[in-house]
Amino acid sequence: MANVITLGSLIDRTVEHYRSHFKELIGISLWLVVASMPFLFSGYLAPFGVDQYTPTSEIVAYIAASVTGLIATTLASLWIGVCLILTIDARANNKTPDHVALGKRSWKFLASFFVLSTCIAAGLSILSALFLVPGILIMMLNTATGTLGMVLGILGVILMFAGTVGAMYTLIRYSVELSFAQYHLVLESSTTKLSFKTLIAAAKASRESVKGRWWSVAIRLFVPNAIISLIVVGFTMTTNLATTVLISFAAASLSPLAITLISVALTLSVFIVNAIVMPLYSLTTYYLYDSVSKR
Repeated sequence: MANVITLGSLIDRTVEHYRSHFKELIGISLWLVVASMPFLFSGYLAPFGVDQYTPTSEIVAYIAASVTGLIATTLASLWIGVCLILTIDARANNKTPDHVALGKRSWKFLASFFVLSTCIAAGLSILSALFLVPGILIMMLNTATGTLGMVLGILGVILMFAGTVGAMYTLIRYSVELSFAQYHLVLESSTTKLSFKTLIAAAKASRESVKGRWWSVAIRLFVPNAIISLIVVGFTMTTNLATTVLISFAAASLSPLAITLISVALTLSVFIVNAIVMPLYSLTTYYLYDSVSKR
């Protein structure tokens, strides 16, 4: 069994690739900002959301724009995810990517990529939730009084605690084991068509590549992604806090249009930051996948 790439090498490769091909990667991920335009429109219509005083026509327009934005950003995120994997793989193998061809190929993977991602997320969520069911049922249905009621109450608390531990263990364990399924699907599948046989094969390949080195893979997944996430959260919280303070102190001197534009700009900044860091997540996972896969 080959050694897993060291954490230092993983971070170095990620940063070097990102720095060397920044324009190429950002050129792909910034499509997320384009897809977010409906959200900006809904933010312009109702910067602080809708309430009972909002005209019906504006509510309808707000909902329509929000739904359109949700669909557009979901499709864009899926396409960007596939396109980044293909582009990163080409560069990592010293090939010059044909962006037009890779863009078209990414669209063909959209259905299978979406189904695989959804099945993994939904499956892990449902499986984790099942651990909580016994404790919840006992606590909700416990109508007994006296000693029996106290015993059932304590049992419910114990089962809830045990269920929480079991749910967290299951979620973390299988999230790591299935973390490379999308990469196996995009880079190793013989077809771009939606096939449950192909999806199952990708999931099995991911679990097989992690087998026997779960802790090594988990640490290498967690540390870089945690650093990236902290940067994003820190920037977002700082921006939100600064904007809130600005509006609080300058609200009297700002026109409604100015406040609306600030709200729109804040929404736009969130999508821009996410577009900037998306390649980092893909790069980290790709180089770890490349290290543990048996290609």
